[in-house]
Amino acid sequence: MAVKFIAHVSDDSLGNWFIELTDTLEESSVICENMSEFKEKLQDMGSEYGNDIEVEWTKSKDLSPKSYQELNEQMAKLQEEYADEIAELNRQSEDYQGGFNPNA
Repeated sequence: MAVKFIAHVSDDSLGNWFIELTDTLEESSVICENMSEFKEKLQDMGSEYGNDIEVEWTKSKDLSPKSYQELNEQMAKLQEEYADEIAELNRQSEDYQGGFNPNA
């Protein structure tokens, strides 16, 4: 079963967004000020669990529209960077029949 991580997006006092990444099993958090830092810390923290993790995204109710848009743009770039890997994972998921088959 995947370990749940929470990525909570907020604005700092200067109006810049940041992500508080929380490992719910260890109850530890780190602050990420950009997507590169988020990616690196997520990989580091997730490696403790064989990268069997699930990330739940939340946002502060007062996150500015500017920050929200900027974060979405950076996430889209990151998704493009991993498009082939994401497609392969999706194919594997579709190919997996799941469960125990006593007739196999």
